[in-house]
Amino acid sequence: MLTMLGSTGPLVHERIYYWRRRLFRWGIWNLLYRFWIKIHVDGWENIPADGPVLMMGNHISFLDPVIMISFYPDRDIVPLAKIEAFDEPIMRYFVNHWGAIPVQRGEADLKALKSALEHIRQGYVVMLYAEGTRSKTGLIQGQEGSAYIALKTNALVVPVAIWGTLEFPFSWWRKFRRSHVYVRFGEPFRFKHDGGKLPREHFRQMTDEAMYRIARLLPPEWRGVYSDLSKATTEFLDFDVEWEPVKQRIPNRVRQTLEVTTTV
Repeated sequence: MLTMLGSTGPLVHERIYYWRRRLFRWGIWNLLYRFWIKIHVDGWENIPADGPVLMMGNHISFLDPVIMISFYPDRDIVPLAKIEAFDEPIMRYFVNHWGAIPVQRGEADLKALKSALEHIRQGYVVMLYAEGTRSKTGLIQGQEGSAYIALKTNALVVPVAIWGTLEFPFSWWRKFRRSHVYVRFGEPFRFKHDGGKLPREHFRQMTDEAMYRIARLLPPEWRGVYSDLSKATTEFLDFDVEWEPVKQRIPNRVRQTLEVTTTV
């Protein structure tokens, strides 16, 4: 497998990322989660063990991608990152060394699209923030490119909800105790498609249906424009799919029962 970020040779480049990512994960689990964050995870069994997988999630804080790359569902999770992150002094170090996929926000970034497609085809799990930017007040309307990527690769889509990251690290400084961060993985699905050319409004409906799947995993105060779950439809979502749950276990110290009620 190779990445699309300026590799000089797939074998050498792949080995470099392999060790860098292992080191990053070790640091997150043994430093960040041990001293600053108490992580709670639900629905780990909803992650497929193999095949093309696209994770779609909400985006609250700069910490969200850090949390997601700490997981290893039998393969690396590679997030899309705004192009500005590659210019910020601290963030640049992490996104470059992890091998995140740079994306230009607010435009059709074909280079990022091709890179995301290639990563999925090469066996990685791609993490996509469907809103296209952070939202500190709840979900905003999802971007239609996420549905296109899933359709193009025939990927299983795993909705992901994360919350508790907004106040970090300020909450830790104020209370001097670990912040609680919650991650919930929802039931995987595929987008239905008969093979013909889809009109734009179908991509819009697909995206909104997927966003409602994320919304139902979140506490009500974080559902934003998708708060009214009675409006959710599943016309383009196929849950009748076969997949094997991930075999890799997460560490025993992770709380796997969330302490808040999020379903309706």
